[in-house]
Amino acid sequence: AGCTQDAPEQPVSDNPPATSQVASTQQMNEGLLENRSVYDQDVDGSIVHLYVTVVNEENSKLKTTTFTELNLAPSGRNEKGEDLQAKVIMQEGTAEGPTQGHFGFGESRANGTIELRGESSRRAEQKSYKIRLFDSAGYWRDQRNINLSKHKSDMTRVRQKLSFDYFEQMPNMTSLRTQFVQVKIKDMTKKNPDRDYVDYGLFTQIEQPNKTFLQAHGLDRNGNLYKAIDFEFHRYEEQLKLATDPTYDKKAFDKILEIKGSENHEKLISMLDDLHNPAINTQDFLDKHFDRENYYTWLASNLLMGNHDTAVHNFYLYSPSNSNKWYFLPWDYDASWGFFEEELKRSPEKGLGQWQFGISDYWVSNLHRRIFKDPENIKTLNEKVEEVSKIITKEQTEKYLKSYYPIVSKYVLQQPDLYNLPLDVSYFHNEQALLSGEPERNKKRYYERQENPMPFFMGEPRKEGDKLIFAWDHSYDLQGDDLTYDFAVSYDPAFTKIHAQVKGLTGVQYTINDPGKGRFFWRVIVRDSKGNAQTAFDRVESEDALYHGVKEFVLK
Repeated sequence: AGCTQDAPEQPVSDNPPATSQVASTQQMNEGLLENRSVYDQDVDGSIVHLYVTVVNEENSKLKTTTFTELNLAPSGRNEKGEDLQAKVIMQEGTAEGPTQGHFGFGESRANGTIELRGESSRRAEQKSYKIRLFDSAGYWRDQRNINLSKHKSDMTRVRQKLSFDYFEQMPNMTSLRTQFVQVKIKDMTKKNPDRDYVDYGLFTQIEQPNKTFLQAHGLDRNGNLYKAIDFEFHRYEEQLKLATDPTYDKKAFDKILEIKGSENHEKLISMLDDLHNPAINTQDFLDKHFDRENYYTWLASNLLMGNHDTAVHNFYLYSPSNSNKWYFLPWDYDASWGFFEEELKRSPEKGLGQWQFGISDYWVSNLHRRIFKDPENIKTLNEKVEEVSKIITKEQTEKYLKSYYPIVSKYVLQQPDLYNLPLDVSYFHNEQALLSGEPERNKKRYYERQENPMPFFMGEPRKEGDKLIFAWDHSYDLQGDDLTYDFAVSYDPAFTKIHAQVKGLTGVQYTINDPGKGRFFWRVIVRDSKGNAQTAFDRVESEDALYHGVKEFVLK
């Protein structure tokens, strides 16, 4: 079985590359050295055609549902929170249909299952899907988990692929193989089965990081691989335990870091213990537990691509068996490349907080906060930003976009995608035109935001007698400037009806008289001696707006 690609301005080979099982594991020395030949099949401006037939087949070991039930169920899950699955025959072909010599041709029985994927997209009209191939089906492009992402909120439909095509060029990094895919589905499980395949439009297929991924990329399939779910690099002593601990709870562990590789957690716990040990020098800690080139390349790439959502999730941590080092691997970039900035233009009341640009975006993480309190590490990151900005250029971005455009524009401008776009189709061309300038704009913002103090968390007000005591964490200034705090309490989150306020505080606590019963809001703004300001991490969200740096409290 094999695979084919339609590439504008390029003839499609009559002999599609054969699907093979993954290569054997390569031993890895220090440094992230992957087998780059894994990307040889990638043709940036190409599309493959997948045909999915949803079938009814009885199997007592595998509980399946109909395709309609899967799509209509809340979040695509049952009452136990388990993903609903339907059995499918997955085949590859040309625009005309499944084709001999390609994956799955001639199959008459199910060779996999289909389920919904993603979180925010599960309730969308157009879903994203995951196909899990059975072991007996073999591999499609050395993969058994086939992620098909709709990227419904991304008007350009290319932010994800653009990012990972760049990561293929990055030293000290891995990437994920991506492919534009047209998906057609024939549902044989509904009351009136489909006679023909129904066009579900354009998807981006994204490689799944797992043991198969590690082996295909020449990395260590027996190493540690974790997907960050909600990971601020705390110690998490109640959740992150050795698998040999009698109180070990894998489900609790997975809520912080989802285990995708070895279940030997000794290296992870050792790293976290050292991170929270102030007696260990920061530079020594960094050299012992992380690969500097990989770490700074990952951060610099995120900053230049404008990915504001990688501080506590949307990344993987990998460590090979024969190393104590941890490596950051990229994941999920569909909301980068100016995505939130364009949202801000359309809905300024629901934009990003001031701290969500530059280093301050990572200050919530114990790891990044500790590392960048050392000025030498800021200097190193600045140097890496300059180095990576010679790879992520306006010219190269325009080259990538030019290769994508014939494919993406064709599908975005026709059904079923056209009527399901989040905005008017004119925004497709507008946002495409802005992408190439994003890295330079992000680089400028990165340097500008270094002047601002770092964000912090506000605590819960504490009542003592007829007094109300407010406290908050210390901010931090990268240049060592003196800091003061402006404190205020209001009856509304926009602070148009202020109850109390004071400016220029040098401490991190303030007391007011009990204001009586009611709903209140408070905020603290930190300023340095040069007038640069920053808000707290906290925010209040209403139906019509986000109020950054604000916290609500109720007195009864």
